[in-house]
Amino acid sequence: MIDITVARITHMEWMLQLETILGETATTTVTLPSYHDCELGIWLYSEGLHNYHEIPEISMLERSHKHFHVAADKVVAWHNGSKSDSTMTAQAEIDFRDAKSTSKEILYILTLLEFKILQKYQESQEVAPAGFKNMINHPWQTLKSVIGEKSSRLDVAKVSLDLLKKDLVRGYIRVSNGL
Repeated sequence: MIDITVARITHMEWMLQLETILGETATTTVTLPSYHDCELGIWLYSEGLHNYHEIPEISMLERSHKHFHVAADKVVAWHNGSKSDSTMTAQAEIDFRDAKSTSKEILYILTLLEFKILQKYQESQEVAPAGFKNMINHPWQTLKSVIGEKSSRLDVAKVSLDLLKKDLVRGYIRVSNGL
């Protein structure tokens, strides 16, 4: 089972790296694993799609995940290329915005998926373990205990989750069956 909290944080770190390379002039080559070979892809194709096929968000996650990789691959290709063409630079910025938007969808879908998996687990248990109930009732405390109180990953996670919440409230994320 993938730790969805860690998957969200790892995904946010990839977005931060994409944002960094978009503004970089350095010639460091960046490699993005394929959508099958990244941590989320490995989980999706080894057990996620099979174990949770009855949860509609798993298919939505697969589609959004592939779409993210297509856009992110274009940004990485631009970064690894010559960067001399202003049209290509403008396209890389468009591709980055596409990756960023899709990234928010992925974070939202992961959250929905996590909720539905927890709900499914809770329904299958007559008495949920105390730790499980605590995780559901206090997700921020759970995140801090998993990552560590002083971790910089925690700051990234808090900011990203706050931004995701703000976007959800504003209605920027449109998740539907037609993703």
